[in-house]
Amino acid sequence: SSGINAEYGTIPNDAATIPTSQLTSYEPVFKQDAPAETAIQVENTNLMDAETDETQPTTTSKFWSFQFYQQYFNVNDQMVLERLMYACIPTPNSSYLDKLRPIPDFYGPLWVCITLIFSTAISGNMADFFATLGQDKEWEYDFKKVTIAATVIFSYVTVIPALLSGYLWWRKSQAEIKLADTLSLYGYCLTLFIPISLLLCINYEWIRWVLILGLVVASGGVLIQTVWKVLEQEPKQLSLIITSVLAALHVALVLLFKMYFFAATKSHTTPVTPVNPT
Repeated sequence: SSGINAEYGTIPNDAATIPTSQLTSYEPVFKQDAPAETAIQVENTNLMDAETDETQPTTTSKFWSFQFYQQYFNVNDQMVLERLMYACIPTPNSSYLDKLRPIPDFYGPLWVCITLIFSTAISGNMADFFATLGQDKEWEYDFKKVTIAATVIFSYVTVIPALLSGYLWWRKSQAEIKLADTLSLYGYCLTLFIPISLLLCINYEWIRWVLILGLVVASGGVLIQTVWKVLEQEPKQLSLIITSVLAALHVALVLLFKMYFFAATKSHTTPVTPVNPT
């Protein structure tokens, strides 16, 4: 006979006599493996999403929630050490924000400020102690230096960045810098203050002023160069005014750092007792 017509040809009649149970007894094997492969693909996708979340800050949380601030502490030791190193040496034709992005952190700046508070207070008291050696004066530890150092340092790294970011936001500036960037920038720029504060214990004024000059050039250079590069899209006159004000505030901080905690001490001279002629 002519057979049964199919989509791709003609099937013989004897093939049509095969029992239906035999035709339906074959089940696709690939269906059993499909869930496992799908699970592997889903797992790999989740891992890639997790890695992406680690390298990009989350901004969907509210600023008063714990998750909002947790993203700024999600850094490793290598990132913090690299940022500490580059905060001490100005790099020509580059911005320090390149080292802070895409994740500016508060972990490094927080420890920089805390360490600087205690190093400044301890070194300032040590400088006073060395200055009183050989004098008829009893030395006492000045605990007020810890409080004053904490007030000045935390005010500097919070108030000024907030004012800068608020002013740029008020002007609807196109400058690509956020409050988190400025807070992290100002915190890391105080890194060089820590070793300098220890060296200022040396009781020679000319050495202290050389160290202070180097501190102004190095730390101030990183700060001003970064801000100037950020304000490239602003009018030149406005950029010059902003950077000049920030530079003056930074110099004022360094001078306060020197004049209060490491003030020059007058040398003590023992009065010469006149010898009565015999």
